[in-house]
Amino acid sequence: MTNPNDSQLTVEGVFRLVNSGQFGAAEEYCVAYLQKQPDDVNVLGLLGAILLKLGRPADARPVLEHATRLAPDFSKPFEDLGVLHLGEGDAKQAVRYFEKAVSIDASQPGAWAGLANAWSRLGEQKQAQAARRRYLELSPTGRLLDEASRLRTAGDVSRAEQICEELLAKEPNNTDALRLLAGIATDDERYIVAEGLLKRIVKLTSNHYLGYNELGRFLGDRGRIPEAAEQMKIAVRLDPAVVENHRVLGDLLSIVGREQDACDAYKAALEIDATDTPALLGSAHMLRILGKPDEAIAAYESSLSIRPDAGDAWWSLATMPGYAFSPAQLEVMRGLLEDEDLPQNARISVSFALARAAEKSQQYDDAWKHYELGNRLRRSQVSYDPVQTELTHDSIIETFTANLLNRVTRIDDEGPRPIFIVGMPRSGSTLLEQILASHSQIEGCGELPYIVMLSSSISNAQGSGKRYPESVLDMTTEQRLALGQNYLYQTRTHRKQDLSCFTDKMPANFSHIGMIHLALPDACIIDARRSPLDTCIANYRQLFAQGKKQSYDLFELADYYLEYRRIMDHWDEVLPGRVLRVQYEDVVADIESQARRILEYCGLPWEDECLNFFDNERAVNTASSEQVRQPIYAKSIEFWKNYDAHLDDLKDVLADVISGSGHETML
Repeated sequence: MTNPNDSQLTVEGVFRLVNSGQFGAAEEYCVAYLQKQPDDVNVLGLLGAILLKLGRPADARPVLEHATRLAPDFSKPFEDLGVLHLGEGDAKQAVRYFEKAVSIDASQPGAWAGLANAWSRLGEQKQAQAARRRYLELSPTGRLLDEASRLRTAGDVSRAEQICEELLAKEPNNTDALRLLAGIATDDERYIVAEGLLKRIVKLTSNHYLGYNELGRFLGDRGRIPEAAEQMKIAVRLDPAVVENHRVLGDLLSIVGREQDACDAYKAALEIDATDTPALLGSAHMLRILGKPDEAIAAYESSLSIRPDAGDAWWSLATMPGYAFSPAQLEVMRGLLEDEDLPQNARISVSFALARAAEKSQQYDDAWKHYELGNRLRRSQVSYDPVQTELTHDSIIETFTANLLNRVTRIDDEGPRPIFIVGMPRSGSTLLEQILASHSQIEGCGELPYIVMLSSSISNAQGSGKRYPESVLDMTTEQRLALGQNYLYQTRTHRKQDLSCFTDKMPANFSHIGMIHLALPDACIIDARRSPLDTCIANYRQLFAQGKKQSYDLFELADYYLEYRRIMDHWDEVLPGRVLRVQYEDVVADIESQARRILEYCGLPWEDECLNFFDNERAVNTASSEQVRQPIYAKSIEFWKNYDAHLDDLKDVLADVISGSGHETML
C-alpha cells in the first residue's frame, strides 16, 4: 500500500478512488493517514462517508460524530449523519442533522434533498415541499430528474426517457436516472428492461441496502417470491437497522408459507420500532395462521392502540371466532365512519367490521347496511369486467375441445402429485384441504398462484401472436408437459415436506382445468361446490385481502357464479369423470363417506386421521383458518336465510341453479 506520508495521499486522491468505485482502497488510505493525523477533519469526514457507502453505518457513526465535534462548522459530516439516521428509519433525528447541515452551508443540495425526504417520512409535507424546492434550485441534475418525473406522470414517457438518457450520457452512474428509467419500463410492462436497470443499480451500490430492497420488491411484484426474498435478506444484512427491510422480508416469507420465519422478520422490525403498525399487523396475521389466536388478538389490539384508524386490525378482530367488540370499541368504529378524512381503505374495513359485529348480535338488517356500504366502496376501487370474464370463458370452451384433451395420456412421474381444489371462494375448499392434509402422504400448500401465472406466460410463447388460451394450440405435447414441470418447480418453495402429494386450493383454477389436464395429466382435480346462495352471500360478507374482484357487487357475483357453473359443465362434457365434485353440504352431513370417496379418487389409502382434521396444527392461511380447527358443524348451511329480505334480485339471477330451499338443484 502507498506510504501514508506520500504527497499523493490527499483528499483529492481519496476522491479519485471513490469516484472510480474503489471504496475499499479509499478506506485504507483514510485509515492509514488518520493513524498519523487522527484529527484531520476532512479525512475523518471522507472516511465516514466511505463507510456509509460500504454499508457499515455502525462504523461510520463514531467517525462522523467525532468529525462534528472537531469541526462544528463543517456541514458535510452533519449531512452524512442525517443520511445514516434516515437509513435507520429515524426520520426525526435525520431532520435534526440535515437542518444543522443546511444552517452551516445552505448551498449543499444533498442536505436539502435529505431534509425533504426526512420531513416527508414524518408526514410533514409542507416542510418537505419547501426543502425540495430549495434542493431543485441548487441542483441542475435534480431539476432535470424532477422534470423527467413530471413528464412520466403526465404520460409523456418518451420525453422523460430522453432526459434520463441524456443525463446518463454525462453521468453514467446516476442511480436516480436509472431508477426513473426502471419505473418507466415497469409501467410499460417491459419487465426484462426494468430488471436489468435495477440490477445495474445494485451493482453500482452493492454495499447499500436500497438497491436490493428495490429489486426485491420488484421481483416480489412479479411473483418471483423466492428470488425477492433473497434480495431482501441481503438488504437486511447490509442494514439491519432499517424497519422496512425486515417488514418486506416478512411479507415475502408469508407468501411462500414460511409463517414462523415471517413472524421472526416482523419481530425484528418491531424490535427497531415497536410502533410500526404494518409490522404489528403482519405479525398478528402470522400468529393467527399459526393457530395462536390469543397472541394474534393482542397484536391486533396493540396496532389499534397506536393507529385507531388501522382498518385491517378492526376487520381481522371482527372475524376472530368468539371475539366480541366492547361498546367503547363499537363507538370508536362508528366515529371513524363519521370522519370525512378517514382513508378509503380504512372506511371499507371498518364498515365490514361493523357488519360482522352486528351479525354476531343477530342484527342482520344493520349488518346488511354496513356490508352494502363496504362492498360499494370496495367495488369503486377495483377493476372488474364481467363481460371480459364471459369472453375469456367463451375462448376457453372453444379452445379446449374433447379432441384436444383426449390426446393426453397419463405419465409415470415420480415427482410429487398435485391435488387441485377448485371452485368458488368460500365453498368449503379449506375444509377439504384440511381433511386431505391430515393424511400422511399429503401436504397442504394453500392457494398457489402459479397456474394463473403460467397461463399468462404462454401467451405468444410460439411467436404466433396468439394469447392464452389459443396459444395452447401451438404447443407440442412436450412443451405442455414442460409447463407442468415448471409448475412443480415453482411450487417447491411451498412444499416443506417430502410427501408424494400436495394440495393447491386456488379457487380460480377452475377456469384452467383444461391446461392442468394437458400439463399435469396425473394431477387430481376436485371441485368444491356449495349451494349458490350460501356461496354468494359468504363472498359478499368477506373482505378479501387481494383478488376476488367479482365479490363486491351482488349482480356481478351472481353472474360470476353462473360463469363458474358454465365452465364446469364444459369440463364435465369434454373430460367426463376427470373432476371429482364434492358438495359441502354432503361433507357436513357425512364427513367419513365423503373423505373416503375423495381419498379413493386420489388413489390413497384410508387413514382415520382425516376425520380428526381439526387436530392438525398446520398453518392455515385462509378466511376459514379458525373454523377448520374445530370439529365439523352445520351452522353455516343456509346462512343466507338471515338476509332473505335483501336477496330477491340475487335469487332471480340464480333461479336456474337454485331450488326453493336455496340449495343447488342436484341433477
